[in-house]
Amino acid sequence: MRKDGNVGHRHKPQNDARIYLHMDNSESDETQIDLMNIAGHMKRKKRLYRYVMAIAACAGILIGLIAIGVDYIAGQSAYARAVVTFQYEGIENGLDPNGAAFDINKIKSPKVIEDALTSLGTTDLDSEKIRESIEIEGVVPEDAVERITVIKEMSLEDVSNYEKILDISYFPSQYIVYLRKNTGMSGRETTQVLNAILESYRTYFMDTYANTEVLTVTANLIDYKDYDYAEAMDLLETQMEIMQSYVSERRDQAPEFRSSGTGLSFGDISMALDAISEIDIANLNSYIESHTLTKDVSRQREYYEYRIKKYNMDIAECQIELSNIQSVIDKYQKDPLVIVSSQESTKEIEQTNEYYDQLLQQRLELSTEIASLNTKLNETYTLLNAVNGTIGQNTQSEHDYAEEKMSFLAETIARWADLTEQTAEEYYTTTLFSNAYKIAVPAQYTAAGGLVTAAKKIVAPVAVLLFITFGVWCIDGLFCELRKMKEDRQRDEG
Repeated sequence: MRKDGNVGHRHKPQNDARIYLHMDNSESDETQIDLMNIAGHMKRKKRLYRYVMAIAACAGILIGLIAIGVDYIAGQSAYARAVVTFQYEGIENGLDPNGAAFDINKIKSPKVIEDALTSLGTTDLDSEKIRESIEIEGVVPEDAVERITVIKEMSLEDVSNYEKILDISYFPSQYIVYLRKNTGMSGRETTQVLNAILESYRTYFMDTYANTEVLTVTANLIDYKDYDYAEAMDLLETQMEIMQSYVSERRDQAPEFRSSGTGLSFGDISMALDAISEIDIANLNSYIESHTLTKDVSRQREYYEYRIKKYNMDIAECQIELSNIQSVIDKYQKDPLVIVSSQESTKEIEQTNEYYDQLLQQRLELSTEIASLNTKLNETYTLLNAVNGTIGQNTQSEHDYAEEKMSFLAETIARWADLTEQTAEEYYTTTLFSNAYKIAVPAQYTAAGGLVTAAKKIVAPVAVLLFITFGVWCIDGLFCELRKMKEDRQRDEG
């Protein structure tokens, strides 16, 4: 008791900082809970909760290891991974070698996967499940990502900058291919299957874009022996024209290429095909026409009459188209361009106009086509007149000679078709498409997602259990403080 008569009490040090938790209750307007007291209660149970947290950490590690084991057995996180690259003109614009949109998902097409499994000689694996387990991810360079990120940040201040993102287009030329491990597959099998799929896609890529078998396929579609002599010659001539056109394109594309396998260049093949067309085909045609050789006169007459009708229709169609183009040309005038050459004189020239030049080219092509059709029409009239003037039947020796020569001609065309395909295949695989598709990194197996994934599976449950334990510890301290406050209040009231 102080001398001034006031009840004495101890003052808290001025530097004692306290944090209070205010709670409303039914008995008073406000209850203050000192957080330092809660911390004190927690400190007194530190040893207990230290053991609890150690148990929680061990339990989290155990849960993580169990999850890793389950994933390893089920194969959900295990996978094989490979890297493939494409290097050809157009891939930077997202195009395939033919100029169409490039589709990387063809790697997991049913045909590619089925051919891969066939090459491995396995029948136990489900191709559809394997297809669903394949994931393909394009590799985008860091500079392209940075440019897009910068523009996105700029667009936060100015929305119009979003349009600039549309101007940044990047089409990957490198892809990462993942194959998740299926149930029943070992890691070694997963790696083998992915490598087989990538090799199968190489075959698909070459078959699709190299067109090395186009000539043989075309030649085998129709058997000339099922037709009359004139019709069969038309088929062989058509086959020869297809081969000449194919070789001409390759010759212009690679004039210096010479195959080490066949020893031929595309120029050599082109000259050989021209010789066959101008000598062998021409001689056999001449023999058939001069002897009016046919297996059925009435059928041959109908054939020539149909060709005459078809040629007349084609000529009429071309003439109408030519008339329309000529009408447009007559009404169209190039824009004049005046150039001042000196102070005394000027010179006027016509400015180049692409549309006008296209019209002139179309007119020239149509005129050439009409002339060619007229020539064929006149030849067919001559052949029809010869058939109509036929008196006797052809001798067996004439039939035998024509069939022998035709068989020899067909074999010659087939042999040159095979040589052409061999030469073209070597050109595509060693020159044009030598680096078009490459397996940059063969398949490598990663068990249970790798070390990083395994670490995440362990750390995550440990962190969750420790957080829960710490929360329980805090709540325990709070309840201890509330219980103490209640006891103090009851003591003061008593």
